[in-house]
Amino acid sequence: MKVSGYGVAAAGLVAMSLLFGACSKKEEPQPGTQQETAAKEAISYIDEDVSYGLFFDEKGTQRTLTLAPDQREFDLYVILECPEYMEIAAVEWRIAVPEGVSLVNDRYRQDRVLSMGTMDRGLSERFTPCIAGPKITLHTLTFAVGGKLENAVFSVMPSLDNENLGVAECKEGFPVVRATSYKAVVNPAQ
Repeated sequence: MKVSGYGVAAAGLVAMSLLFGACSKKEEPQPGTQQETAAKEAISYIDEDVSYGLFFDEKGTQRTLTLAPDQREFDLYVILECPEYMEIAAVEWRIAVPEGVSLVNDRYRQDRVLSMGTMDRGLSERFTPCIAGPKITLHTLTFAVGGKLENAVFSVMPSLDNENLGVAECKEGFPVVRATSYKAVVNPAQ
């Protein structure tokens, strides 16, 4: 039986949806049970060691940028930080971009084998082989400046569809770990 490229892509999209969608299903546990207590703890748990950051340098140290008067472009790095021992199978996130800039180039990891969604609604990405920390550059984004920017804030946010900002670990069952995030600012107010 011959499988078309569309069939493989469709199967990959379904697998990715299941990977992150499993955590967004709303099964109501019975009130007062251990299941309800465990569900509340799982919902509220965010791993402080797993975070997304937006940076203006490859090392992931500079979160503010003051543009030169004639500067028309700049790079923004989307970096995931996690413990060295943690292997990541997939990520889900979105980016909120201020007015006055437009994305002109996206350089992403070459070990990304599947990508679903858009950066402004939510992007789910799968990696093979799994990737490990402590710092993982997911994307290098080049933005064009279309007007005067002042205190322009870029944010990594949960996806709009699954309301998830996190990673799937490279373990049996692909457990999802919710993450924190850090903003970046162009031309911060003085």
